Amino acid sequence: MKVIQKGFELSKKDYYKTHLKIVNAILPVNMTEKEIEILSEFLSLPEETIKGNMFNSFARKKVIEVLNLTKSGISNYINGMVKKGYIKKEGDNLSITPALLPDGICQGYNFKLKMKE
Repeated sequence: MKVIQKGFELSKKDYYKTHLKIVNAILPVNMTEKEIEILSEFLSLPEETIKGNMFNSFARKKVIEVLNLTKSGISNYINGMVKKGYIKKEGDNLSITPALLPDGICQGYNFKLKMKE
């Protein structure tokens, strides 16, 4: 079996966006491009912006500015991602489902495809 490997060094935002695109391929319900873009923006925010709640009002405001969205638009996307299971509620806070989070600043992937005979 031939293994295809490629390494990339990406900006923080591109790292998260690329990671989400890769894991999107194995999700039972795929994320839209806009959902990937929104989640990668939240993941790229500095820790001082998040302050223990990635989806707080200040963080939302930053993402709204960068992506040129409205408050109701971002709320609709977030609610949709909660329904799809990409974001989960933990008490009063929201968080990204752990399966969508990369392992720190370096993430490896291992896929195996086998053709049925």
